[in-house]
Amino acid sequence: MASMTDRTRAAAIMNAILNGGSAPTFPTALRLRLMTAQGSNTSNGTEATSGNCPGYTAGGVAITFGASSAGVSTSSNTPSWTATGSWTTITSVEIWDTAGTPLRWFQGALTANITGVANGDTVQFASGAVTCDASVW
Repeated sequence: MASMTDRTRAAAIMNAILNGGSAPTFPTALRLRLMTAQGSNTSNGTEATSGNCPGYTAGGVAITFGASSAGVSTSSNTPSWTATGSWTTITSVEIWDTAGTPLRWFQGALTANITGVANGDTVQFASGAVTCDASVW
């Protein structure tokens, strides 16, 4: 799902390795955000809001990942939200850190859009359902 690395984060890592620049500050905690319009590797998407997705938590919910295997890391928890009304279509996800000014690290389209969410429904990603693939850097 979240397979494209934010270009700014990738550039900071590359500069630290290739040009002897200072290492970026790496996140200690990550949040999964749901998006109603997909971003790109250079611009943020449009995050869902409690207005168009009642019950959605602005800024997303905690997501964790296991160690990378062959350049792919998969989620190790089950991020979820419970709708308190009907939701608009969710097209993609973004992974952000929890810094004072949060930074986006990854983004990507969903395999299938999330549609038809109604009051009382739970939107949940199973453990292993969100992947970050280093091959697209």
